[in-house]
Amino acid sequence: MKALVEEVNTVQRRIKVELSAVDVKSAFDSVYRKLQQKARINGFRPGKAPMNVIRKMYGSSIAYDVADQLVRNHLFSAIEQQSLRPIAAPVLETMDLPKEDNDYSFSALVDILPALKIDGYKGLNLEATPSEVSNADVERELEMIQRRHAKTKDTDEGTVAGANHIVTISQKAQIDGEVFPEFTFDSVPVELGKKYLLPELEDALTGMKAGEEKELSIAVPEHVNDKSKVGKTAQCTVKLEKIVEILLPEINDELAKDMGVDSLDALKTNILDRLQRQAEGAKRSQLETAIFDQLSASNNFEVPPSMVDQVIDSMFDEMEFQSDAQRKAAKSNEDERKRLRDTAKQRAKNTLILSEIIKSESIQVNDEDFDSYVKELVGGGAAGKELDAKLIESIKASMGPHARESLLFKKALDFVIDNAKVTEAPART
Repeated sequence: MKALVEEVNTVQRRIKVELSAVDVKSAFDSVYRKLQQKARINGFRPGKAPMNVIRKMYGSSIAYDVADQLVRNHLFSAIEQQSLRPIAAPVLETMDLPKEDNDYSFSALVDILPALKIDGYKGLNLEATPSEVSNADVERELEMIQRRHAKTKDTDEGTVAGANHIVTISQKAQIDGEVFPEFTFDSVPVELGKKYLLPELEDALTGMKAGEEKELSIAVPEHVNDKSKVGKTAQCTVKLEKIVEILLPEINDELAKDMGVDSLDALKTNILDRLQRQAEGAKRSQLETAIFDQLSASNNFEVPPSMVDQVIDSMFDEMEFQSDAQRKAAKSNEDERKRLRDTAKQRAKNTLILSEIIKSESIQVNDEDFDSYVKELVGGGAAGKELDAKLIESIKASMGPHARESLLFKKALDFVIDNAKVTEAPART
């Protein structure tokens, strides 16, 4: 056997395997012997047909089996001989059918990891919005909880529509004498006082009673679908069909108990903790995005195609499908895979960047690190609560080996952030 390696690019090698006629004849003989053992031929006992009969009957149809055996028996030996370290199954490029007593060759593409040296991961300039949470943020969350627990009741006849009412309305609209579909609708419920409606319509509805109609003019805003109508005036007739009053519960201990906590103060503490975690998570996401953007820009390298394909498969595994059959169909849909390819390539590149930082800085994960990571993921230690040791071990076992890999990548990002200059960006309004 002779193996030749050609560099296709930094992450792929083409290996050509050349086999002698002796190797080919040995493979043909092996396949013939297997057929001889299984063949059922009239006039001969099972497995006892002479070899010349086997060759005559099957000689024109076994080339595929011989080729398969030659590849399986020699490809990985050749890869090992050439000290290649494939990261996925090799892909056969050429595999002509062999002929008995002739030399034979085939070639395959082998994906390998790029030889990397990541520069500039120390001393990055990173920017992220502040992660502080204010009392006003907590109050807004309380108001949202209050509204989720609200009840409604029908109003008395003659009630005037206003804030804290849900009104059901129908509207007809025309522009230049033609119906304008975007402003025409039937029996739509909407709450007043929350600026859900265009100002002209909100103003017109305020003070109306159920059963009343009103004509009004509305300037067509820019966000409509039919851009040819932007800036024109729609002549509208709105009918108020029904008024329902919103009954908001008091924000007190009773509301907190409905949420499963003992008191309003405890509910506020829970909300504050959750908002702070969300804010820290958002800040962390901004920092990680900035890290990968900067390191990808300053470290240009190729990503093995098979690695990108693996990431695409994992992205499909993360998606929700109604059945495994749908997921399988999506994975084999080339258009869908093409749609995800750029994102998958960047994810693969991010993984290679972190892997190189981990290797360069000898970053490791010990059992104490892993225990703390598990507690953080499941919210242990919050509000003075400690997780049982057996529960931690059970959770660790269920998480599998990928959890340690995730923590290792997290520690690599921690290292980059700790060695960066982080400044606060203006808060988004």
